[in-house]
Parts: sequence; structure tokens; C-alpha cells
Amino acid sequence: MRDVNAVKKASSDTSRASNCFNRAVDNIWPDQAACMKTLLLEIPDSADSATLKSSSMYEKLVSFRQLVTGAICAWQECWNLLQTVKRKTLSQEPHIDQMTETLNKLKTDLIGEIDRRRYRQVVLRVFSLLSIYLHLQARRMKTFIKNPRLQETLAGICCLDPLIYCTSVTRLTMTNSCLRSDFRIHQRDNIDDFLLHLEEYFQPEMKDSLKKKTWLICEQGRSAAIKC
Repeated sequence: MRDVNAVKKASSDTSRASNCFNRAVDNIWPDQAACMKTLLLEIPDSADSATLKSSSMYEKLVSFRQLVTGAICAWQECWNLLQTVKRKTLSQEPHIDQMTETLNKLKTDLIGEIDRRRYRQVVLRVFSLLSIYLHLQARRMKTFIKNPRLQETLAGICCLDPLIYCTSVTRLTMTNSCLRSDFRIHQRDNIDDFLLHLEEYFQPEMKDSLKKKTWLICEQGRSAAIKC
């Protein structure tokens, strides 16, 4: 049963990642979605190709293609989370409109920086998105956690501008650790490490993961039957 549950979770993670990627491309490049999906997933990298490549020295560590894939998925995760916060908030609060405006601006900035292959600027946008994601998670938790002490902790995160407060990896890590260690949060998709979840989108194997079948458990069952 444990193995089955592990396969189900892997299947759920793959489905979530695929949905997030597709929605991100559709939202960011509505008139060029098919072309961008091809550029990000199907055209192989080669030494003589300038497709989705930058002149950054960091291309050898994280390719521009990986960076773009992770950046747009991080943006989509933030957008999805904002809609969740909006649904859970009883009244329309100013911070929701402000965050909507911020994410729309970040999307516009990302489009221009990706078009110009500006590696460093895309990295900076990713940093902002990670900070916004943690801020929105605190907002989401604040809608249902009643413990006064925990509410105070969340309020301390929520009252700060994420684009100003989390200006270093240390600050991001501290905020992430606070949300993980001080709260017992079990989302339906079992995310228990917020930053680690987003970082999965930047991995080299992400391109292959997006192409896998959604129901891996069916694929495993078929393999087992063939062996028998």
C-alpha cells in the first residue's frame, strides 16, 4: 500500500506540474502558447542554437530554458495561490488588489526580459516570486488559523512588503522555515516545504516530467502484468 501511495503522489505531482506549466504558458503568451511550449519542451538545446539561450556565464549551471520554465511556473503558482486567498477572504481587502497589480506587472516584466534573453533580470524576478509565494501562504493560513500566537506570527509576515522584506536568501529561508516549523499545514497536494516545491520547476528533468503520463499507477500496473 505504501508503494501504491507513493506512485499516486508522484502521479499527482506530475499532473499538478503539467497543469501549472500549461496554464502559465497560456496566461503569459496567449497568442503564442503553442510556439512557446515547443521552444520550452521540444526543441533540443545545441551548441550552435540561440533558441532560448542567453549570453550569461550561468547558462552552464541552469540553462535559460530551465530558468524560464521555472520562472513562469512560479508565477502561475503565485497567481493560483492569490485566487485561493481571494476566495477565502470574506471581504475584498486592499492587499488583494495590490498583489494582483504586482503579479500582473511581474508578468509583463518577465515577458520583456525573456524576449531579450536577460538572464540576471529573470533571476531577480524569480526571487521576487518566491518571496510573494511565501507571503501569500501566510495570508492563506491567516484565514483559518485561530490560535492567537500563531495569528500574531502570520500577521508579522503579512504586514511586510514581500518585495522589500525578503531581499536575501537568508530572509527567504527564515520565512520558509517559520511557515514549516511553527505550523502543521497539510494541503491537499501535500506541500510541506514551500520553497522546495517551487524549486522543482527549475530542475533539468522538469522537461521530461511534464511529458510523462498522468496516471503512473496504470503504467506501473501494466509493466507488472507483462512481467508476470
